[in-house]
Amino acid sequence: MSILVVGLNHKSAPVEVREKLAFNANNISAALSLFLHKYQTAETVILSTCNRVEMYVSSLEGTLTVEDILSFLADFHKVAVDEFSPYMYHYKDDRTVNHLFFVTASLDSMVLGESQILSQVKEAYTTASMEESTGKVMNQLFQQALNVAKIVHTQTSIGKRKVSISSVAVEFAEKIFQNFTGKTVLVVGAGEMCELLLKHLYEEGARTIVVANRTFERAQEIANAFQGQAIKYELLGEYLANADIIISSTSAPHYVIHVDQVKEAIRHRRGNPMFLIDIAVPRDIEPEVANIDNVYLYNIDDLQSVVSQNIDERTREVEKCRIIVDKEVEHFMARLEEMKIEPAITLLRNHFHAIGKEELERLKPKLKNIPNDDWEQVVYAVERTINKLLHHPAKVAKQEAKNGGGYRYVEIIKKLFGTFHHTDHLQH
Repeated sequence: MSILVVGLNHKSAPVEVREKLAFNANNISAALSLFLHKYQTAETVILSTCNRVEMYVSSLEGTLTVEDILSFLADFHKVAVDEFSPYMYHYKDDRTVNHLFFVTASLDSMVLGESQILSQVKEAYTTASMEESTGKVMNQLFQQALNVAKIVHTQTSIGKRKVSISSVAVEFAEKIFQNFTGKTVLVVGAGEMCELLLKHLYEEGARTIVVANRTFERAQEIANAFQGQAIKYELLGEYLANADIIISSTSAPHYVIHVDQVKEAIRHRRGNPMFLIDIAVPRDIEPEVANIDNVYLYNIDDLQSVVSQNIDERTREVEKCRIIVDKEVEHFMARLEEMKIEPAITLLRNHFHAIGKEELERLKPKLKNIPNDDWEQVVYAVERTINKLLHHPAKVAKQEAKNGGGYRYVEIIKKLFGTFHHTDHLQH
């Protein structure tokens, strides 16, 4: 019994290679079904995200190889193997388990500690389960991977600090306003970062949104996406006093929001604070605005500095996470060894009970007049004796398996009892 992973990710392959092997909701079920049809004794889960494509496979040792999986991927996606094989990595057994635990705990993500990968792994496992492409090994492996991710995120700070410009900006705004209910957000410009920041604010409860842009149609497009209002760029100054939060990201070569405008706006606001985020380069908001009472101004460098500090904090947590993962890999591999030896223990029990049954069948004719109740006691006594004799060997077998000696122990049993000749493949 072995566990194998073959895949590529954002570190090993460029996007033009990753997209050749990507699976989607429409074809992943077909892929799982096709793989099972081809390799009927295997179990498999396919994990496909924008940053990685990986196939996790469990099979009887030696029955499935890396080449088999590469060939399957090539055939399914109609791509030549040599177009993607140089970018692939593959791991086996404990290294596979370690890799999956790292991936699920977001320790292998482009953004260290991000939470999205956990739901992606869960979805991949659920899809495989529904397609009945998982069995005893993959079920235990993926359930444990999801559990390990929760342990890592609970016992460390790997996912605690914000590591994107937009999320840090929203976090700062929350410190000033607590929540965004009833707050007005004024967006100046229509860049991608503006939209992302606006999305974060909208998700956190901001509903009064005003968008100003030199191209009015573009302002309308963004405003409509967030149920907001578009205004003509020339009217920007008139709306400043109503804005609690201002996001500015234009491509103007000069300042578009000046000190005098903000002073006038804050005077009308009667003590209510203003929060300004300048994510333009060159800057849109005159830096001296930060000196006005009750006005909080952050530019792209301020936000990036916090992001960098937070990334450093997350990076420092990796070693703690690694210790947790290593321990959980050890536990899983011990359990896997037990799973490997269980068929042998079952066969040993069956072997002994078959001998017991054979002897009872020889004995019964000699006890012609024995009452049924007494005969049942004899049968019970024989079965109980066999179970007692097998209890300790089974216990030792499990212990040996945990210590990695399960195969050796099965070999000794075979020599002692001369059985299991047809089951050797279970332990290879």
